[in-house]
Amino acid sequence: MSLRISMEQLLEVASQFPTLIYSTLLGIVVVYWLVGMLGLVDLGLAGDADLDVDVDSDIDVSVGGLTGLMLTFGLTGVPFTLVISIIILICWLISFYLQFYILTWLPDGWLYYLLGSVSSFIVFLISLPITAIVIRPLKGLFKSVEATESHHLVGNSATIATGTVSETFGQARLFNNGAEILLDVRCDPEHILKNGDEVLLIEYLTEKHAYIVAPYSQ
Repeated sequence: MSLRISMEQLLEVASQFPTLIYSTLLGIVVVYWLVGMLGLVDLGLAGDADLDVDVDSDIDVSVGGLTGLMLTFGLTGVPFTLVISIIILICWLISFYLQFYILTWLPDGWLYYLLGSVSSFIVFLISLPITAIVIRPLKGLFKSVEATESHHLVGNSATIATGTVSETFGQARLFNNGAEILLDVRCDPEHILKNGDEVLLIEYLTEKHAYIVAPYSQ
C-alpha cells in the first residue's frame, strides 16, 4: 500500500465516520482561532488550563472531572483553549490514519460503527499523554508571560485589539521591553471602547487574569 495520500483520499476519509467527528471539531477550532486573530473573540491565552471558570452548581461535577483528568495527564500550565485545540488536532490525525489503514477495510454495517465508536474514545485517551508531551516545552513560556501580566504593568498604556470591550470580554496589545503582549482587559459599561483605542491599565484582577482599563488620551 502506498504511503502517499492524495487530496481526494484525504477529503474522503476525513468526511467518513468516525474521523468525521474530529474533522468537525477541528473545523470549529480553525474557525475559532481565525476569528480570534481578527479580534472578534477572546482567545483565552492569558489563563492556564486549571479551568478557572464560574459554573452553575448543577455542572460542578463535570467541570471537576475534566479538571481532574487534565491534572492527571499534566495538561496544565498552558492556556485551556490551546490545550483543547492540540488535543483535537492529535485526535484527528490518529483517527484519520487509523481509518485510512484499518477501519476502511471493514464492511459497512453495525460492526464498523461499533468499532468506530470505540476507536474514537480510545483515540481521545491516547491523545491526552501525547498532548502532555507536546505542551511540556510551552509551560515555561506561559509561566513567564503570566509573571509579566501582573501588577507592575498597571499604569501603562495599551491598544485595544478586539472589536469591543465589556465587563466580561476584551483584549489589548502592550509593548513591554520590546515584546508585544496580548492582555485580557475589561472596562466599565460607561466606557465605549473599540479596536485601536488607547487605554490605560488601572487595575489587575488576579482571579480573572485581566486588567481593568479606561480610555487614555496622551
